[in-house]
Amino acid sequence: MTSFQCIDPTSIGTGVAKTTLGTVNKPSESQCLIEFTPFQTPTTTTTVESLLTETAIESQSVKDILPKRVINAPVQAGLGATYGTMVPILNSFECNTPLQGGSNDIITGYGQAQVGNTAAPLMGIEFHFSDAAPSMPQMYYDKPDNETSTGTAATTVAGNSITINGGTMLKNLYAEVAQTTAVASKPLIGSMIFSSNNFDSSQGLEIACQPVAQGLGSTITTMQPKNNMRKNVNMGMKSTCIINTSYNMANAVTTAGNFITGIGYLK
Repeated sequence: MTSFQCIDPTSIGTGVAKTTLGTVNKPSESQCLIEFTPFQTPTTTTTVESLLTETAIESQSVKDILPKRVINAPVQAGLGATYGTMVPILNSFECNTPLQGGSNDIITGYGQAQVGNTAAPLMGIEFHFSDAAPSMPQMYYDKPDNETSTGTAATTVAGNSITINGGTMLKNLYAEVAQTTAVASKPLIGSMIFSSNNFDSSQGLEIACQPVAQGLGSTITTMQPKNNMRKNVNMGMKSTCIINTSYNMANAVTTAGNFITGIGYLK
């Protein structure tokens, strides 16, 4: 049998500080955290600000739950006084985290904006538990601490790196690009490159990013329907692995956006 619990949506403020969203007590009979699902929304949208955020879960009582830090699909900014918004469809992050039956372990959720917002967004988390023990290896998630500006030129821009200790297999890749000020006919389109001397193979890991298209006129609505994810990468890693990232921007833009990456892996 499975069950669901939510941390109710909470304001993360207007800055970029890590903010506690709340806690859940797992059901005492649960033996597995199957997955968690972040959900978020802007309150008052601002023309120069996309909602680009991180969700994290931590626990002092659940053994080896960390790290689980994920980047959420951005809510892209628009232009004008009456532009619309689209909140991308919800995405669940598989965990398969073993839990101790008979206990009431506490899991804490956190939200953090990568870029400050004029109006404080709301963020929450859904948790999916099971009474059965995990039948698959536990998934871990991590990301750089900070976003990187795309710049305005059609070129490759180095991003921040991710250092993984104790990992064995890279499974998932995540890559998000968020605009700042929308400009007519100036889309964001390109690819994200993940590279490391600590991978078991020299084969390339370059994935297409979700394009961010722009319309025409003084009011522009920019819509991104889902997050950008690739599964089943299955790249072996050395016990200490430094993963470098870069964004290959295909066209010049008037106003720079921001990009950030994330990974899912096994230990």
